[in-house]
Amino acid sequence: MSQTDVQVPTSPAGAVPATRQARAPGPRLHALDALRVAAALAVLAFHFTGVDAATKANWGVNPEELFPWLFPVTSYGSYGVQLFFLISGFVICLSAWDRTPGQFVRARFLRLFPAYWFSAAVAFVVWRALPDGSRTGPSISESLTNLTMLQVPLSAQHLVGAYWTLWAELTFYLIFLLVIWKGLDYRRVSVFCWLWLLASVLIQQKDNQVPILGIFAQPLNTALFVGGIAMYLMYRFGPDLKLWGLLAASWLVMQSDLVEHADGLRHDRGMDRHPYVALALVTVFYLLVLAVALHKLDRIRWTGFATLGALVYPLYLLHEELGWALIRNLYGPLGAWPTLLVATAVIVLAAWLLHRLVEKPSQRWLRARLDEESRRATQRERTAA
Repeated sequence: MSQTDVQVPTSPAGAVPATRQARAPGPRLHALDALRVAAALAVLAFHFTGVDAATKANWGVNPEELFPWLFPVTSYGSYGVQLFFLISGFVICLSAWDRTPGQFVRARFLRLFPAYWFSAAVAFVVWRALPDGSRTGPSISESLTNLTMLQVPLSAQHLVGAYWTLWAELTFYLIFLLVIWKGLDYRRVSVFCWLWLLASVLIQQKDNQVPILGIFAQPLNTALFVGGIAMYLMYRFGPDLKLWGLLAASWLVMQSDLVEHADGLRHDRGMDRHPYVALALVTVFYLLVLAVALHKLDRIRWTGFATLGALVYPLYLLHEELGWALIRNLYGPLGAWPTLLVATAVIVLAAWLLHRLVEKPSQRWLRARLDEESRRATQRERTAA
């Protein structure tokens, strides 16, 4: 769910010892911004109109009855998360290239936490000021734990259900940090992808004796991240047989995990979504990101996608609990469709306000403070020497 600038290679790749030479940078790829916007809107539509288990408590009726033609489409909107993970593998690999571990950690911290802290505070207020009457909200201690983004390993309830994806992203950053520590090049990243993908397969054995693999090599998520990385390597160095093999392995592992996961949702949670429709959808996501990597979407240059892309992360953070609260309070006086439109418009406006009034100013302030502290530390070291 994070964003970064994406550059287009413009010159042929050449081989050098132990690595491959990257291509020269080019203009921003707006196609990835467009895909991120589509993924965010799909998840929003799913939470508002496509999942009967939670939204029945908010609409007061199963949304399938309110939106009979829309529900069969938006019920698959949750797979926008899989598109996010593919894109994340691509753009995080890009953002880490030619950066030190410290620079990478700082960039990720500034990108993730200021907006996240504000959205957590909003969710805390919503749980207490506008409860739905059927769910028990997080305790004060659990709410404070959410500020760490470590509520999954600490077994605390999410303030917002969608926050589970942030833990998946965070574990990706942590394990990828090990590769950054050694320095990123074609060979190291490729080997890492193969080993990480293999670990995600081994963890699924019933007699697995290394439970920590389940944290850092999560089934399904790992295959998606690896697929995104493989496509970024194609984008940076050009496609070759080894990268096609890695991408194929990513898709094969993904399809196994995805079909099993979708079957589980049907049987355990009653979500009537066909596993192979879900697989076809995620396969289309692979093809779209691959088209970006192979420069097939370079003609998409509308700068508005970059502006909209900047709102994706704030929108993702805010939309669920705040949106449901709006639905609960507006549906009675307004009816179904006006409520859906108003709630969506309010969430988009709230995301824009969060981006302009909280995210950007806080990032500037924190960046300035960190720069100042870094300068002081450098001066102290020079004085001590």
